[in-house]
Amino acid sequence: MPETVEYAEALSLAFALEASGYPKPGNVDRLHDLPGLTYEAFIVTSIVATKYLEKGVRRGIKGWGDVVFGDLVYGIVSDSMRKSGSSNTCLGSSLLIAPLSVAVGLCLRKEEENLNCFIRMIREVVSATTVEDSVEFYRAVREAKPSYIKPTDETGDFVNVWDYDYKKRLRLKKQRLKDVLEFSGSHDIVSHELVNGLPRSVNELRFLTERFNAHKNWNRAVVETFVHLLSREHDTVIVREHGFEAASRVRDLASRYIIKLLVAPQTEWLSLITSLDAEVRRMRVNPASIADIVASTIALYAIDSLTRNGYYLNLNP
Repeated sequence: MPETVEYAEALSLAFALEASGYPKPGNVDRLHDLPGLTYEAFIVTSIVATKYLEKGVRRGIKGWGDVVFGDLVYGIVSDSMRKSGSSNTCLGSSLLIAPLSVAVGLCLRKEEENLNCFIRMIREVVSATTVEDSVEFYRAVREAKPSYIKPTDETGDFVNVWDYDYKKRLRLKKQRLKDVLEFSGSHDIVSHELVNGLPRSVNELRFLTERFNAHKNWNRAVVETFVHLLSREHDTVIVREHGFEAASRVRDLASRYIIKLLVAPQTEWLSLITSLDAEVRRMRVNPASIADIVASTIALYAIDSLTRNGYYLNLNP
């Protein structure tokens, strides 16, 4: 049976493997940086994340107290920023992957070590979150300082993350992280993804697996998965930074390319995806929310492979 650290390593790989996909339209990849955000920072993140994700697995096995996974998100975000000297690399992706580590631990405790259990337990993990998870997650957002979350955002009855007294007000209002994420899920696909049990990630896992089996090229499978998801969703970061119309243009552009990419021979595939990448970069947009869900898709792939095969990836099938 895999050890807890092996599950943590499998989950941590997702941060590096998602960023390594090349060329990934509009995103950081192994040959493209963005202002204040380099490819190497994602590699640092994948290394730093392992200890927090192992803590999550062990927490699922042993049970939790006042916090379920909010502190894990904060730890990954803050530690990776400090140790890479970079801006935020992983707020969204760690929000998806950290609770998955706890879900894995729950399944290990139940001696039900399989992907179906891992996915099923996500909802239980989210439902168990407390006010202290909210406090820790707000700390992570404040540390990451994402440009798309603004002090002027309408938050209804929920505490604004930039409120000076956010800790006191969260505790006073007893706003659990589950409640916060359900509210933000109405306009944020990463929050929606988590509170609904990772439906996009599960769907894209099937797609990623099919594509990798079809041509035995891991990089191509990751990029095709990214474009496939981009063709189906309005990216939250693009919507919030550039408007819904810009997100629609990117989605429509990806829709025009995806079929051609899937049927292209390897000799033509790179030129096609490079053309799409150039068009998206000319728009000066970054589909970061899509990248977060691709990361959680890869995390599911790696822990499923570890459970069934004993390895994270088979790169020479």
